[in-house]
Amino acid sequence: MTRMVKGANVPAPVEPLQIAVCRSKAPGAPAVDVSALLVAADGRVRGDADLVLAGRPHHPSGAVRHLGTAPDDGGPLLADRVWLDLAGIEPGLDRVVVAASADGGPFGRVPGLDIRVTTMTGAPVAYFGIDDATTETAFVLGEFYRHRGGWKFRAVGQGWTTGLHGLATDFGIEVADTDPPPRGAPAAVPGPALPSPHPGPAGPQRTAPPPGGSAPVAADGPHGADGEAGACFGTDFVPFVLKGHAHKTFAVPRTVPAGPALLQVELEDDGGRVQVKLLGQTGDRGEELWRGDRNWSRARFLVQVPEDRPLRLGIRASRRWAVKLMPVSHAEPFTGHAHGHDLDVLRYDGPADDLHYRVDATDGADAAFSLGAVFPGEDPMTPRPAPAPEATGNTATGVVRLPGPALLQVRGRAFWSLNAASGPPALAEYGSGRRAGAPVEIVNPLPGSPVILEYHLVAGLTSRFYQATETDEYGEERALLFARRDGMRGRVLLFTDGRAATRVRIRSVARWALRLLPLESARPLVEGVRGKGTDVLVHRGGASVVSLTGSAGRAPYYRVEAGAADAIAPAPVLEASGSRPARGPVPGEPGVPAYVTVRCEDMGWTLGLTGADGPRRFAESVEGHGYDVVHYTGRPGEVRVDCGEDRPVELWLLDKHFAPDRRIATGPGRHEIQPGPIQVRGGGRWRITAGG
Repeated sequence: MTRMVKGANVPAPVEPLQIAVCRSKAPGAPAVDVSALLVAADGRVRGDADLVLAGRPHHPSGAVRHLGTAPDDGGPLLADRVWLDLAGIEPGLDRVVVAASADGGPFGRVPGLDIRVTTMTGAPVAYFGIDDATTETAFVLGEFYRHRGGWKFRAVGQGWTTGLHGLATDFGIEVADTDPPPRGAPAAVPGPALPSPHPGPAGPQRTAPPPGGSAPVAADGPHGADGEAGACFGTDFVPFVLKGHAHKTFAVPRTVPAGPALLQVELEDDGGRVQVKLLGQTGDRGEELWRGDRNWSRARFLVQVPEDRPLRLGIRASRRWAVKLMPVSHAEPFTGHAHGHDLDVLRYDGPADDLHYRVDATDGADAAFSLGAVFPGEDPMTPRPAPAPEATGNTATGVVRLPGPALLQVRGRAFWSLNAASGPPALAEYGSGRRAGAPVEIVNPLPGSPVILEYHLVAGLTSRFYQATETDEYGEERALLFARRDGMRGRVLLFTDGRAATRVRIRSVARWALRLLPLESARPLVEGVRGKGTDVLVHRGGASVVSLTGSAGRAPYYRVEAGAADAIAPAPVLEASGSRPARGPVPGEPGVPAYVTVRCEDMGWTLGLTGADGPRRFAESVEGHGYDVVHYTGRPGEVRVDCGEDRPVELWLLDKHFAPDRRIATGPGRHEIQPGPIQVRGGGRWRITAGG
């Protein structure tokens, strides 16, 4: 653990972190409340939502969550915890300030006060002890701040004698004097919510839905007047992973704490069947959680880890399988739209909203579907059910109101989609009732502008070889998606060539669904942004260098392309394999959007971002491996390029906007070079030597 003095700083890794504000147990000591403030460049928050504390535990971005006080383990310390994902901090925010306030006395009466920062695996990042507190009733213990494209943590130790009110006011927050409503008070947000899963005469009963509106169900629950959750979703812990083959019954180690958890079961090979049971005591036949076949290779569930015994599971499978038990914070965030064809868990962190759901039964698929919600503090095994969707032909739809943050358990064996009323609308949808292999005519809903094509494919017997192609008006086909490059779900750009319509054919999958989205649906490309599979991001910061770090383990293939929205052929930015970082140029001008597409087969990745002054500079020699960007500062003349004959490299001269200007070298040998930024394209080791 890095022990720090006041004012010192250390690099902060751009990955999920846990912050613990600790103090020693002492009779009569003041209570300590921890908070986090997300601060812009002017030193002030943008609004009340940028203050995260126990009564408002989730930031709208999902990047900061208050986890509450850690369970008392009988040790000498108390700890309040905050979860932080620096990669998710919005570009307009420069600092994350960790503060605390004392209730019942000053911090001079709080013994052993300190702040500890670790990764979610427990690796230490920083430790700062406060030993000079006297009459202060609020403290800024530390802060995370941006530094040269990354983040650092600084030990602050600054106090206020005016409590949280004074501290928050200095950061631009107007603090109300009224107390928050008690937990369980009716939500002030108008409109119905989900029903309570616990029957009883005291609770309001569900009535028939009004025409065209969301189903009116009971609005009581663990939400205050602002619609925020009153508690966090369980405890964070190191995930438990077990792999096996065929049949197995096992108990999860007690290192997984009691409470709600996220269970993922995945078949590692194509094909096969699996049955998963949640078992009780020895000899119990158990409760079936999932029965899957070759078209349903992964499922996620909410489970409750018992307090008095280990969680026991039983698996019967005809192929290899992998089980992963994770904190519920690992659930995929629901940010306005989601789609799938199996069992999944989504995390909704937003305010009250209407949730529209749709189920498409294609090719005779079983359209069984259910949707349930679990609010903080509730039993994950009894989610509040949403009304059953109303069927019209092969499609069934429904709508329900979410009063605030919740975990959504989706169970379906057909294509389903969820859309928040406030989320980005789909421009068009394709796939319902169409068999794989049949061409579909797709019309551009925004003539003259590209759109984002979101695809979701269901695996078949030969899905590892699937291909999607476009056919132009002359009958010529060109590749749109590849199995080994683009995976089974993701997003790519469509209509970059200005065409008004195209014909798409998808071969060797069981079923598929396509959605057209506006360019505004692209995620922003910022330092440390993470993703999985193929996705489209937008960058407005001008010429930059992007780096990609892939997943460890097997060596997947990654490809990154970039260009303006109307670029007919986006420039290849980089290619990479495995976890070795690779770098490439993102062309553009400040304020003008450039769209970056990451292509890979359902594997995770992290992107880094630096400015145009980020490339390594050299006047005599430079060496590296794979794709990179360097800047030659020597005189015009000859350079010698050394690389393997079997893995040659190309050198491309970049213009002032970092767009490829011309190729200046191919393979080993002597080549003419000009000063300026240069892109290196290749897969092996290389060296560039001036003069040679």
